[in-house]
Amino acid sequence: MKSRCVWAVVSALVFMGGCSTPEREAASLLKSLPQVSPPVLDEARAVELVKLSLNCVEREFPYKIGYRFDSEEWIKPHYEVTPSFYGCWDWHSAVHGHWTMTKILKMFPNISVGDSIRTKLRNNLSAEKLEAEFRFFTDNEFTKGFERTYGWAWLMRLYSELSTWDDPEGQRWAENMQPLVELLSKKTVEYLEVLSSPLRPGTHSNSAFSFSLMHDYAKTVGDTALLGSIKHFSEQYFASDRDCPTAYEPSGTDFLSPCLSEAESMSKTMERDAFPAWLDTFLPPMVDDRFAPLRTPPVVLDPEDPGIGHLIGLMFHRAWAMNQLASVLPESDTRRELFLRLAAIHAREGYNIMFDSGYGGEHWLATFAVYMMSEYSRLNDTAQAG
Repeated sequence: MKSRCVWAVVSALVFMGGCSTPEREAASLLKSLPQVSPPVLDEARAVELVKLSLNCVEREFPYKIGYRFDSEEWIKPHYEVTPSFYGCWDWHSAVHGHWTMTKILKMFPNISVGDSIRTKLRNNLSAEKLEAEFRFFTDNEFTKGFERTYGWAWLMRLYSELSTWDDPEGQRWAENMQPLVELLSKKTVEYLEVLSSPLRPGTHSNSAFSFSLMHDYAKTVGDTALLGSIKHFSEQYFASDRDCPTAYEPSGTDFLSPCLSEAESMSKTMERDAFPAWLDTFLPPMVDDRFAPLRTPPVVLDPEDPGIGHLIGLMFHRAWAMNQLASVLPESDTRRELFLRLAAIHAREGYNIMFDSGYGGEHWLATFAVYMMSEYSRLNDTAQAG
């Protein structure tokens, strides 16, 4: 608790004093923030995290059903209905648990748990099981909204990870998954044609968060229809947004930042030279009191409560969103260093407490931790290469 108090005090003290230029205020804020190193995804940490996904992707209970029973024939175990993605508490967590295992095995091919990862992937991403998942989405009208769009976005992210893996089995699993991914991509395009406004909460239904993952998938595999649909919708509904209500963040069970989700998504869909000016009007200055809620990691008083534990994931999401924003801003932009420093603070705090969350948190937090750290590494590598 002491560390969280420090962030709050520092955040308040930086504004005490006389007037100064924006650059000086930014420098003062940066100087006041603790210098911490973000957690790095080395092999030892990868083993620690991927074991959480290994332990849950085939764990049948507890489970939260996300679809409705239309008749008595639906009274059957969920693992018979969706035989690939039935563990980890819910469908979307099972999906991104497989992404976590795939990502770790790609990054660390000789990892000690590699055989266990391959066994799980080989079993759950078989042609037979993924065909059953495909039939679930094609044969039932109610699946029109099942896991839309959060779970669909993670499925696309999993597919893009598999399809770009120089591994014979990985390519076969991607081939098995391709019909389902293409179906959900088509359904997403159809959905965006009739969606009259974005969804903006800090939980699963947030449109911008899904767009960010889907955009990366579409760019990777060349899905021009989905890419164009996301870009068109974003230009229509996000491009004119101003003054995101940062004061309302976070809600008590948020695991996403609504404001940073939109900013992150727009950093990918907007032209790079136009984005900084849009961000100027969308987010308040980082030294402003209105930005204060995003400077401080949220307080998690009961990490084992699955809802309250969402706030741990929020720290990871804020971290990777801030890293993404820093990566697209010009080198001369004073926000770059502030975003990087705040990202490290959030990432470190989230990692320090994630293992106190019990199964209600661990069944999904491994994905958010791995995604945050792997994206940080990717952005760093891109920056150095550039």
